[in-house]
Amino acid sequence: MQPPFPDILFPVFAAACYAFGVIAVKCASKNKTISGMSLLAMNNLLSGAVFIPQIFFAPALPEISIIWQPLLAGVFCAAGNLATFICAERGEVSLMTPIMGVKILFVLMFSNIMLHAKLPSSIIFAGTMCCAAVFLMGKSKGKPGRQKFRFTVFLALCACASYAVCDVLMQKYAPNFSTRSMIALTTVAMPVSVIPFIPKLISELKKSNAETVAFGAISSIMLVGESFLMFISITGKVGAAMSNILFNTRGIIAIALIYALGAKSMKLRELDGNSALRRALGAIMILTAIFSALYWRQ
Repeated sequence: MQPPFPDILFPVFAAACYAFGVIAVKCASKNKTISGMSLLAMNNLLSGAVFIPQIFFAPALPEISIIWQPLLAGVFCAAGNLATFICAERGEVSLMTPIMGVKILFVLMFSNIMLHAKLPSSIIFAGTMCCAAVFLMGKSKGKPGRQKFRFTVFLALCACASYAVCDVLMQKYAPNFSTRSMIALTTVAMPVSVIPFIPKLISELKKSNAETVAFGAISSIMLVGESFLMFISITGKVGAAMSNILFNTRGIIAIALIYALGAKSMKLRELDGNSALRRALGAIMILTAIFSALYWRQ
């Protein structure tokens, strides 16, 4: 199940998948024929179809008494997905994606609480710098309305906290399971959580044009790929803290894509030159944080 590139690159490729995925969500929902909840249902159903059958290829079935461990992690992942899709549909992607870099601080906090491990000062420094960077990138002269701004920040932080708990739980309990059984059981909550939205999904797909459906399919494929890459990164050699620092490159990628694509499409026009520059400065801070985490060992 392991991709053919070094472990340390898993979160970076996951970041690229995430950036393309949320932009595709935005493009699909702009036509107003398909909602964020339907796009969430598409994503979660595809996740279930890809990952749950992996349990049948696991070397051994896990003990019944500990199955609750990955199932619990999956509940938090499903909650994070819900907040992410609502925010991508109704909020501002170029603001949401950088702000979600705050997730690393939640990971640091929950790691200390649940893993009882003292993190190296390089990781703490990097996490703090990432937090400062995402708030710098979140500011711009062309702010959305106050209500939309608060809505975006609130949902982004809810997603951060939910995903962070999921990540730490996966790292904590992964040694009790094989890779295939862990990812299968963690995914169970995904399709289950969207069962109420399936009728709406079917109805909206019938009303949508081919372009909208294509964007919805692309978003699902990209975000499922992101989930897989982050899973093997968090449960493998990289770990939850480092994975999330490297995953913060999604902010850089999203800003570049939104600025470039926004010049050609009104659907994605969120940034002007000043706000793009400010967010680029924040991106440099994130790169500095990544460098310090990789090479400053204390």
